[in-house]
Amino acid sequence: MPSKTSAARVPLYRQVQDVLLQRLDSGTLQPGDRLPPETDLAAELRVNRLTVRQAIGELTRAGKLVARQGSGTFVAPPPQHFPIELAASYINDADGLSEAFRSVGRTLTESLVASEIVLGASAPQAEEYLPGCRLRRIDTVLEVDGEPWFANSVWMDDRRFAGIDRHLGDGVPLYTVWRDVYGVRLKAAWRSFAAGAASPRVADMLGVPPGAPVLLRDGLNLDEDDTATVYINRSCRSDRVRFVASY
Repeated sequence: MPSKTSAARVPLYRQVQDVLLQRLDSGTLQPGDRLPPETDLAAELRVNRLTVRQAIGELTRAGKLVARQGSGTFVAPPPQHFPIELAASYINDADGLSEAFRSVGRTLTESLVASEIVLGASAPQAEEYLPGCRLRRIDTVLEVDGEPWFANSVWMDDRRFAGIDRHLGDGVPLYTVWRDVYGVRLKAAWRSFAAGAASPRVADMLGVPPGAPVLLRDGLNLDEDDTATVYINRSCRSDRVRFVASY
């Protein structure tokens, strides 16, 4: 039970969080169980309701709990890890990533969220790698078996890919459109990885709380003439995805 004196340096919401984590780890609360109401937990632990709410919010962002509107907060199922092996050249194959998921019995689909012309000032990194282009930004979500795992923002030259909106939708991957419609085969120039927190936009795309931990992956793709063609930013759910580099 939280104590205001014995652990004075530990914020109360952290103490409540630890109590709930102990119940998760011990099996007192099982995956799928509904948490007691905030008022009941506050009374039991002798803290105010806002403290309980903050603790629950932290555990939700960490993927330990899941909030269902109108139903309450529930213990999240444990993440299922399964290996996906990708050759360094997988990006050259429009269906490479989809095939990698199919090989382990999972289905990957891509859905269009938004497409718009943007000012370079609103995307300084894209402007840096694609100077002089009229930038189009396309946002998509990659779902694994119907669950959103990846939120993508992709920048490209709208003049080179004129009318691309007409070819998007119905789950057709962007790489397929670039290859089959515009005859452009892409290859990776570089990739970078960093830890981050889901912005409100990304959180909405992934169905996670704002601030939830995500793995950020940026990259630049070249065409067959080594011309910078596509800048991409991908936010990956850290409770579903991890990358392992084998040497």
